[in-house]
Amino acid sequence: MPVGPGNCYAATMKPIPTCSVPAARRAVLRHQGLLKGAHFGRGKPAVLRAIDALGYVQIDTISVVDRAHHHILKTRIPNYTPELLTQLQAVDRQVFEYWSHAAAYLPIDDYRYYLPMMHGFGVQRRHDQRLTKGVLDRIAAEGPLQSKDFEQQKDRQSNGWWDWKPAKHALEYLFLSGQLMIHERVGFAKVYDLTERVLPAVIDTRMPSVTEWARFSLLKSLKAMGIGTLADLTYARATVRRFTAPEFVPDYAAALQQLLDEGQVCAVDVEGETWYTLPGFFESTRTRLNHTQVQFLSPFDNLVINRKRILRLFNFDYQLECYVPAAKRRYGYFCLPLLWGDQLMGRMDCKAERKTGVLRIRHLQIDSQHVHTAALISALELGIQRFAEGLQCTRIELETTTPARLRRALTLKPVG
Repeated sequence: MPVGPGNCYAATMKPIPTCSVPAARRAVLRHQGLLKGAHFGRGKPAVLRAIDALGYVQIDTISVVDRAHHHILKTRIPNYTPELLTQLQAVDRQVFEYWSHAAAYLPIDDYRYYLPMMHGFGVQRRHDQRLTKGVLDRIAAEGPLQSKDFEQQKDRQSNGWWDWKPAKHALEYLFLSGQLMIHERVGFAKVYDLTERVLPAVIDTRMPSVTEWARFSLLKSLKAMGIGTLADLTYARATVRRFTAPEFVPDYAAALQQLLDEGQVCAVDVEGETWYTLPGFFESTRTRLNHTQVQFLSPFDNLVINRKRILRLFNFDYQLECYVPAAKRRYGYFCLPLLWGDQLMGRMDCKAERKTGVLRIRHLQIDSQHVHTAALISALELGIQRFAEGLQCTRIELETTTPARLRRALTLKPVG
């Protein structure tokens, strides 16, 4: 029987194993490296293991608390520093930047599976050939360059956020079409160089077939998620369709059926719905939970990026409200999901005020179904303290809590 929505007998007429939502939730958290401290280890090797396991780590410009990629990695690696990621990219060449669910750091070993997107962008997007050739020639002659190294010019027509100077348009086209790579970042600014000077010679650059690409995408998603529906497994790939050439459209359902037939993927019944996982899945459901501290996740964390999936797994309706009009916000401009054990149980709207060294918590909210036990209060206090330390903040200022009594229960000491 073919793979399809609600089909609990995919690839076989025999009943498939059943799994509860709580067990699936624990497996997901384990695959995400969020059930215990130092799941991926420590230091630079741990950063690489985390990026490989997650499939991608999103880059975002918002730095109300921390850059998204640093926040995501700090949550999983106790001794993470930005320098470790810089070394992996600029020195070791073990990670690279490109577009996944969004702009992201990716394992360099996966490079060939992004070639269909590069090819599609290159052939579909219009560009100024004379300008792009001029940009390539300058980088070839002078070495790695930033956009600021090109002469300042103005577009003839203003187009809001996209009102970039022409050279930056050319750099982004060359980058997304695969002719340039990010050599490194200086601060948050990209430094571009020719792909042949950045990409290690040992990396496979063969264009994958449509089937290879689909299989890679599904297996990579399962490695990161632990378990999910077909829609979950292809969620992060949906945004890349606008980059990809029309003739390069993978049939994920057929690829999944093939993986099921080969035994590389297994079907599991989660409350009447067919989800998919890797062999050995039930080993990952038997994991002890850590309730010693609350963790504050980035809004761009891989765990919470799919709103519908998080609602199903955690009964937690999460939305980043910085894109919501101020009058319609419920929790705050930049609210972080709170993870305690295997529960997403609240949000914290906060800002790291670096000049004064203050972590300003505008609103700390715990969902009403969670009882404010001594264990929860202790975990919150420890989590906030360590979160502030990781941001180099020396003071914590708490403004509002929901419920109000939570503020009286918390004792937040000076950091350090």
